[in-house]
Amino acid sequence: MNDDTDDGGQPGTGLYVINLDASSVPMPLNVPFRHELVGFSVFRSRTIEEGRERFRLHLGYFESRRWAEEALPVVRKYYPAALISGAPGADLSSLNDTFTTEFRLVRSAYARVVSSENNSLPPAPVTAKVVASEIVREPVPAPARTNESRDARSPQRYALQLEWSEAPIISADIPRLAIFDAYSLYVVREQREGLPQQGLRLGFFTSADSARQVADYVRSEFPAASVIPVSDREYSRANEVARQRALRAVASGELQRKGTESGSSTSEKPKPEPV
Repeated sequence: MNDDTDDGGQPGTGLYVINLDASSVPMPLNVPFRHELVGFSVFRSRTIEEGRERFRLHLGYFESRRWAEEALPVVRKYYPAALISGAPGADLSSLNDTFTTEFRLVRSAYARVVSSENNSLPPAPVTAKVVASEIVREPVPAPARTNESRDARSPQRYALQLEWSEAPIISADIPRLAIFDAYSLYVVREQREGLPQQGLRLGFFTSADSARQVADYVRSEFPAASVIPVSDREYSRANEVARQRALRAVASGELQRKGTESGSSTSEKPKPEPV
Protein backbone atom coordinates (compact mmCIF):
# COMPACT_ATOMS: atom_id res chain seq x y z
CA MET A 1 0.00 0.00 0.00
CA ASN A 2 1.17 3.52 -0.75
CA ASP A 3 2.61 5.14 2.37
CA ASP A 4 1.01 8.42 1.34
CA THR A 5 -2.48 6.94 1.55
CA ASP A 6 -4.83 7.32 4.48
CA ASP A 7 -7.75 4.92 4.77
CA GLY A 8 -9.46 7.07 7.40
CA GLY A 9 -11.66 8.85 4.87
CA GLN A 10 -15.12 7.88 3.66
CA PRO A 11 -14.65 7.06 -0.04
CA GLY A 12 -17.79 7.30 -2.11
CA THR A 13 -17.35 10.11 -4.61
CA GLY A 14 -14.70 8.50 -6.82
CA LEU A 15 -12.47 11.49 -6.15
CA TYR A 16 -9.48 12.07 -3.89
CA VAL A 17 -8.49 14.60 -1.25
CA ILE A 18 -5.40 15.40 0.77
CA ASN A 19 -6.05 15.19 4.50
CA LEU A 20 -4.28 18.12 6.15
CA ASP A 21 -5.19 17.86 9.81
CA ALA A 22 -7.51 16.19 12.32
CA SER A 23 -8.89 17.47 15.60
CA SER A 24 -11.67 17.02 18.13
CA VAL A 25 -12.80 20.63 17.48
CA PRO A 26 -13.52 22.42 14.17
CA MET A 27 -10.37 23.96 12.73
CA PRO A 28 -10.19 27.18 10.65
CA LEU A 29 -10.31 26.82 6.89
CA ASN A 30 -7.30 29.10 6.40
CA VAL A 31 -4.29 27.49 4.75
CA PRO A 32 -0.90 29.11 4.02
CA PHE A 33 -0.53 27.65 0.52
CA ARG A 34 -3.74 29.02 -1.04
CA HIS A 35 -1.77 31.04 -3.62
CA GLU A 36 0.39 28.05 -4.61
CA LEU A 37 -2.47 25.71 -5.53
CA VAL A 38 -5.26 27.23 -7.61
CA GLY A 39 -8.55 25.55 -8.45
CA PHE A 40 -8.86 23.56 -5.22
CA SER A 41 -10.91 24.12 -2.10
CA VAL A 42 -10.34 23.55 1.59
CA PHE A 43 -13.17 22.07 3.64
CA ARG A 44 -13.95 20.08 6.77
CA SER A 45 -15.58 16.74 7.42
CA ARG A 46 -17.23 15.62 10.63
CA THR A 47 -17.51 12.06 11.88
CA ILE A 48 -18.43 10.32 15.12
CA GLU A 49 -15.67 8.00 16.30
CA GLU A 50 -16.06 6.04 19.52
CA GLY A 51 -18.89 8.36 20.53
CA ARG A 52 -16.86 11.55 20.00
CA GLU A 53 -16.81 14.15 17.25
CA ARG A 54 -13.81 14.10 14.97
CA PHE A 55 -13.08 16.84 12.42
CA ARG A 56 -10.71 16.60 9.47
CA LEU A 57 -9.36 19.32 7.21
CA HIS A 58 -9.22 18.39 3.51
CA LEU A 59 -7.86 19.80 0.27
CA GLY A 60 -9.68 18.73 -2.90
CA TYR A 61 -10.94 17.58 -5.20
CA PHE A 62 -8.51 15.48 -7.29
CA GLU A 63 -9.71 13.31 -10.15
CA SER A 64 -6.95 10.77 -9.59
CA ARG A 65 -4.45 9.72 -6.96
CA ARG A 66 -1.65 10.78 -9.30
CA TRP A 67 -2.89 14.37 -9.38
CA ALA A 68 -3.10 14.41 -5.60
CA GLU A 69 0.46 13.09 -5.39
CA GLU A 70 1.64 15.97 -7.57
CA ALA A 71 0.20 18.48 -5.09
CA LEU A 72 1.43 16.62 -2.00
CA PRO A 73 4.98 18.13 -1.92
CA VAL A 74 3.54 21.67 -1.82
CA VAL A 75 1.12 20.74 0.96
CA ARG A 76 3.73 18.93 3.06
CA LYS A 77 5.84 22.06 3.32
CA TYR A 78 3.14 23.25 5.72
CA TYR A 79 1.47 19.99 6.77
CA PRO A 80 4.24 17.35 7.03
CA ALA A 81 1.80 14.59 8.00
CA ALA A 82 -0.61 15.22 5.10
CA LEU A 83 -1.98 12.06 3.46
CA ILE A 84 -4.10 11.18 0.43
CA SER A 85 -7.45 9.44 0.82
CA GLY A 86 -10.71 8.89 -0.97
CA ALA A 87 -12.93 11.94 -0.75
CA PRO A 88 -15.46 11.79 2.10
CA GLY A 89 -19.06 11.89 0.97
CA ALA A 90 -21.05 13.21 3.94
CA ASP A 91 -21.11 15.78 6.75
CA LEU A 92 -18.95 18.28 4.90
CA SER A 93 -18.70 22.05 5.26
CA SER A 94 -16.73 24.78 3.50
CA LEU A 95 -17.52 27.70 5.82
CA ASN A 96 -15.80 28.44 9.11
CA ASP A 97 -19.08 29.14 10.89
CA THR A 98 -22.38 29.04 9.02
CA PHE A 99 -24.16 30.74 11.94
CA THR A 100 -22.13 33.96 11.62
CA THR A 101 -21.77 33.94 7.83
CA GLU A 102 -23.75 36.53 5.89
CA PHE A 103 -25.59 35.41 2.75
CA ARG A 104 -26.51 37.61 -0.21
CA LEU A 105 -28.50 36.29 -3.14
CA VAL A 106 -27.38 37.45 -6.58
CA ARG A 107 -29.56 35.26 -8.77
CA SER A 108 -31.83 32.35 -7.97
CA ALA A 109 -32.92 29.31 -9.91
CA TYR A 110 -36.12 29.26 -7.88
CA ALA A 111 -39.31 31.01 -8.87
CA ARG A 112 -42.94 30.14 -8.25
CA VAL A 113 -46.13 31.61 -6.86
CA VAL A 114 -46.17 31.09 -3.10
CA SER A 115 -49.48 31.00 -1.24
CA SER A 116 -50.25 30.80 2.46
CA GLU A 117 -50.88 27.07 2.04
CA ASN A 118 -47.46 26.19 0.60
CA ASN A 119 -45.10 28.91 1.81
CA SER A 120 -43.35 26.46 4.14
CA LEU A 121 -42.31 24.16 1.30
CA PRO A 122 -38.90 24.46 -0.38
CA PRO A 123 -39.09 26.11 -3.79
CA ALA A 124 -38.98 23.94 -6.89
CA PRO A 125 -36.03 24.50 -9.23
CA VAL A 126 -36.85 26.26 -12.49
CA THR A 127 -35.05 28.72 -14.73
CA ALA A 128 -35.44 32.22 -13.32
CA LYS A 129 -33.66 35.47 -12.61
CA VAL A 130 -34.22 36.95 -9.16
CA VAL A 131 -31.98 39.69 -7.80
CA ALA A 132 -31.82 40.56 -4.12
CA SER A 133 -29.58 42.68 -1.93
CA GLU A 134 -30.78 41.56 1.49
CA ILE A 135 -28.38 39.96 3.94
CA VAL A 136 -29.85 37.17 6.05
CA ARG A 137 -28.31 35.83 9.23
CA GLU A 138 -28.84 32.45 10.84
CA PRO A 139 -31.72 32.62 13.36
CA VAL A 140 -31.35 29.80 15.87
CA PRO A 141 -28.61 27.14 15.68
CA ALA A 142 -29.93 23.69 14.88
CA PRO A 143 -28.89 20.86 17.20
CA ALA A 144 -25.98 18.71 16.05
CA ARG A 145 -26.95 15.44 14.46
CA THR A 146 -25.85 12.09 15.81
CA ASN A 147 -25.16 8.79 14.11
CA GLU A 148 -28.71 7.67 14.91
CA SER A 149 -30.06 10.30 12.46
CA ARG A 150 -27.49 9.43 9.80
CA ASP A 151 -29.89 7.52 7.54
CA ALA A 152 -32.52 10.28 7.69
CA ARG A 153 -30.24 13.17 6.78
CA SER A 154 -30.17 14.98 3.47
CA PRO A 155 -27.69 13.90 0.80
CA GLN A 156 -24.39 15.71 0.53
CA ARG A 157 -24.60 18.69 -1.82
CA TYR A 158 -21.95 20.66 -3.64
CA ALA A 159 -21.43 24.12 -5.12
CA LEU A 160 -18.80 25.97 -7.12
CA GLN A 161 -16.53 28.48 -5.45
CA LEU A 162 -16.20 30.90 -8.38
CA GLU A 163 -13.99 33.39 -6.59
CA TRP A 164 -12.87 34.38 -3.11
CA SER A 165 -12.02 37.99 -2.45
CA GLU A 166 -11.24 40.50 0.28
CA ALA A 167 -12.92 43.18 -1.84
CA PRO A 168 -16.72 43.43 -2.04
CA ILE A 169 -18.27 41.41 -4.86
CA ILE A 170 -20.40 43.72 -7.02
CA SER A 171 -23.35 42.01 -8.69
CA ALA A 172 -23.13 44.21 -11.79
CA ASP A 173 -19.51 43.14 -12.35
CA ILE A 174 -20.27 39.40 -12.41
CA PRO A 175 -20.21 37.94 -15.95
CA ARG A 176 -23.69 36.89 -17.06
CA LEU A 177 -23.23 33.32 -18.19
CA ALA A 178 -26.24 31.47 -19.59
CA ILE A 179 -25.63 28.49 -17.33
CA PHE A 180 -26.27 30.70 -14.27
CA ASP A 181 -29.98 30.61 -15.12
CA ALA A 182 -30.19 27.01 -13.92
CA TYR A 183 -28.55 27.54 -10.52
CA SER A 184 -28.50 29.83 -7.50
CA LEU A 185 -25.74 32.41 -7.51
CA TYR A 186 -24.98 33.81 -4.07
CA VAL A 187 -22.31 35.50 -1.98
CA VAL A 188 -21.10 34.36 1.44
CA ARG A 189 -19.25 36.76 3.71
CA GLU A 190 -17.27 35.69 6.76
CA GLN A 191 -14.18 36.54 8.76
CA ARG A 192 -11.00 34.81 7.64
CA GLU A 193 -7.55 35.64 8.91
CA GLY A 194 -9.06 38.55 10.83
CA LEU A 195 -10.52 40.18 7.71
CA PRO A 196 -13.99 40.10 6.15
CA GLN A 197 -13.79 38.04 2.96
CA GLN A 198 -16.39 37.14 0.39
CA GLY A 199 -16.96 34.11 -1.79
CA LEU A 200 -19.09 33.92 -4.93
CA ARG A 201 -20.80 30.54 -5.12
CA LEU A 202 -22.98 28.70 -7.63
CA GLY A 203 -25.16 25.79 -6.57
CA PHE A 204 -26.44 23.31 -6.03
CA PHE A 205 -25.24 19.92 -7.23
CA THR A 206 -25.91 16.44 -5.88
CA SER A 207 -22.52 15.11 -6.95
CA ALA A 208 -19.01 16.48 -7.08
CA ASP A 209 -18.62 15.14 -10.60
CA SER A 210 -21.53 17.17 -12.02
CA ALA A 211 -20.15 20.23 -10.24
CA ARG A 212 -16.75 19.63 -11.87
CA GLN A 213 -18.34 19.60 -15.32
CA VAL A 214 -19.89 23.01 -14.73
CA ALA A 215 -16.58 24.25 -13.27
CA ASP A 216 -14.88 23.34 -16.55
CA TYR A 217 -17.57 25.26 -18.43
CA VAL A 218 -17.19 28.51 -16.43
CA ARG A 219 -13.41 28.42 -16.00
CA SER A 220 -12.83 30.78 -18.94
CA GLU A 221 -14.50 33.52 -16.86
CA PHE A 222 -13.56 32.17 -13.42
CA PRO A 223 -10.07 30.60 -13.63
CA ALA A 224 -10.00 29.73 -9.92
CA ALA A 225 -13.37 27.95 -9.90
CA SER A 226 -13.33 24.93 -7.60
CA VAL A 227 -15.82 22.37 -6.30
CA ILE A 228 -16.82 22.77 -2.66
CA PRO A 229 -19.10 20.70 -0.44
CA VAL A 230 -21.85 22.62 1.32
CA SER A 231 -23.45 21.78 4.63
CA ASP A 232 -27.18 21.29 5.12
CA ARG A 233 -27.27 24.64 6.92
CA GLU A 234 -25.69 26.48 4.00
CA TYR A 235 -28.06 24.82 1.53
CA SER A 236 -31.06 25.68 3.73
CA ARG A 237 -29.97 29.29 4.21
CA ALA A 238 -29.43 29.91 0.52
CA ASN A 239 -32.86 28.42 -0.23
CA GLU A 240 -34.44 30.47 2.53
CA VAL A 241 -32.99 33.68 1.07
CA ALA A 242 -34.51 32.74 -2.30
CA ARG A 243 -37.85 31.80 -0.73
CA GLN A 244 -38.12 35.04 1.23
CA ARG A 245 -37.23 37.01 -1.87
CA ALA A 246 -39.91 35.16 -3.85
CA LEU A 247 -42.49 35.88 -1.14
CA ARG A 248 -41.61 39.58 -1.18
CA ALA A 249 -41.76 39.64 -4.98
CA VAL A 250 -45.21 38.01 -4.96
CA ALA A 251 -46.46 40.38 -2.24
CA SER A 252 -45.09 43.39 -4.10
CA GLY A 253 -46.71 42.24 -7.33
CA GLU A 254 -50.07 41.77 -5.63
CA LEU A 255 -49.89 45.24 -4.07
CA GLN A 256 -49.06 46.81 -7.41
CA ARG A 257 -51.89 44.92 -9.09
CA LYS A 258 -54.39 45.97 -6.43
CA GLY A 259 -53.17 49.55 -6.65
CA THR A 260 -53.62 49.54 -10.41
CA GLU A 261 -57.09 48.05 -10.15
CA SER A 262 -58.07 50.55 -7.45
CA GLY A 263 -56.75 53.45 -9.46
CA SER A 264 -58.60 52.33 -12.53
CA SER A 265 -61.89 51.94 -10.71
CA THR A 266 -61.70 55.39 -9.13
CA SER A 267 -60.54 57.21 -12.23
CA GLU A 268 -63.20 55.80 -14.55
CA LYS A 269 -66.39 57.85 -14.29
CA PRO A 270 -69.71 56.57 -15.62
CA LYS A 271 -70.50 57.92 -19.06
CA PRO A 272 -73.68 60.05 -19.27
CA GLU A 273 -76.60 58.49 -21.00
CA PRO A 274 -77.32 60.05 -24.40
CA VAL A 275 -80.24 62.52 -24.35
